[in-house]
Amino acid sequence: MPVSDFNVLDPATLEDPYPFYKALHAEAPVYPAPGMPITIVSTYALIQEVVHDPHTYSSKMPTGPADLPGGRTTPTDPELRAIYEEQSRPVDTLLSADPPWHARYRSIVNKAFAARRVNGMEGYVREIVSGLLDDIAPQGKANLVEEFGNRLPMAVIADQIGVGRAELTDFKRRSDLAIGGIDTKVPEDKVLETARAGIELQRYFVARAEDRRKEPKDDMLSVLANAKLETEGEPRPLNDPEILSMLQQFQVAGKETTAHSIGMATYLLLTNPDQMARVVADRSLIPNMVEEALRMETPVRGLFRTTTKDTVLGGVALAKGTTLMLLFAAANRDEEQFIDAARFDVTRENAKSQLAFSAGPHYCVGSALARLELRVAFEELLERLPNLRLDPAYPAPKHTQSYILRGLNDLHVLFDPA
Repeated sequence: MPVSDFNVLDPATLEDPYPFYKALHAEAPVYPAPGMPITIVSTYALIQEVVHDPHTYSSKMPTGPADLPGGRTTPTDPELRAIYEEQSRPVDTLLSADPPWHARYRSIVNKAFAARRVNGMEGYVREIVSGLLDDIAPQGKANLVEEFGNRLPMAVIADQIGVGRAELTDFKRRSDLAIGGIDTKVPEDKVLETARAGIELQRYFVARAEDRRKEPKDDMLSVLANAKLETEGEPRPLNDPEILSMLQQFQVAGKETTAHSIGMATYLLLTNPDQMARVVADRSLIPNMVEEALRMETPVRGLFRTTTKDTVLGGVALAKGTTLMLLFAAANRDEEQFIDAARFDVTRENAKSQLAFSAGPHYCVGSALARLELRVAFEELLERLPNLRLDPAYPAPKHTQSYILRGLNDLHVLFDPA
């Protein structure tokens, strides 16, 4: 099937994008998508070239559905208009900042994700995992996406951004709605509800940041609320829009991507019983299995860059201002980098070179925490839920219909009850 027959936003392509990726590799590694204002970059080598050259390929652009055809329009509803006027305007901090500002913001966040601090969180993460499995293990069946995959990273990131456990249910509701407006276009009948959730979260975090300035705690919000940003003159505190920008990115990167990875890695094991048997027999394979699962089912399909000047990439001339979509998920299936790339192999020697966390200056600052959560999750999951298998009473799970994020809507399993 030629690459011209695929549409990046078609539901069938979103559900099974791998024939599209294969066609991109074969015909057009740098591909101007017909009818869309983007040029898709799909090979491992070319994406590496782009992410390591932030001066030619700028990150300063939004990544939400408002930037695609049919995005946000001026609202006519008075309440919605008032919310949009109050909402903090987007600020370029981490994901969408270029040198030298990106490095300045990242130096602040690095303190929250320092290796020693993350390593010291293992017992705490294992306690959360064990508590979730205490509820699941006696049942003999579960929807692992809903009952485990979603709840683990939600608890961790909520703790790290200062959300109390008593507030977790309400925070999850608001967060799910607000994040839904980032990676997919919000249905018309949900626009107002989504906007309300977004502004409620902003108000909540502004108030909590003020609390942390007065009484700091050991969490990310305290780090941000009390940080000093290097500027061209005197260092200054982060302002509220900057703090809100970073917290929103933590929610997506710390909650959604890890949750998706738990579900998809489990499904890969269940549909590749030979690989499941290897990991069950040798738990030391779990870290490499995590890397291979991130490669096979990359939770962030792709992100964007804009050319700052006329340039040439992969032999294709790109005008200044061209929007590129870097398909990390396609690069992770590139046969030039990963031999037999469509095969799930928990012993793959170069699995850790996958691009699920990107590379270069924008390499995911939370990658160590994500790896810790995933490793501990599978160490405990495989121990506590023996004879784990798909529940035949349910159809094969479907993937989220998002052009940025990839995950399973649900994953129904059976196991021997404890």
